[in-house]
Amino acid sequence: MAGMTLAPSFAALAQGATEYGQGASAQEIVNQILTFIYSLGHLIGQGVVKVVTMIFPSMEFPEELVDPIGILAILTIFLSLASGSKKVAWIVVVIGWVLLLVRLILEIVQSYA
Repeated sequence: MAGMTLAPSFAALAQGATEYGQGASAQEIVNQILTFIYSLGHLIGQGVVKVVTMIFPSMEFPEELVDPIGILAILTIFLSLASGSKKVAWIVVVIGWVLLLVRLILEIVQSYA
């Protein structure tokens, strides 16, 4: 019993939800979860873009950055709430934000040049 954990696996949760649900497959449940995360990230990204365009009204914000900003924001929130997060994950998130800031700075410089 030393190797047992109390937390159920994601597959077990999906299987339980399938048995409880109305015949939805585990793949459909995973797809719905991922779709929700993507939609939430997209909305957060749009909010960040609105704030940035309010600060810099003449800046034309690249539309392809909305989703990465939103997903990075979700990861940042998740990592700040999760205890014992790994340094590697934080490094990846910090590098992502730095690269996005560099891209935004380049866009700002190009729009004012």
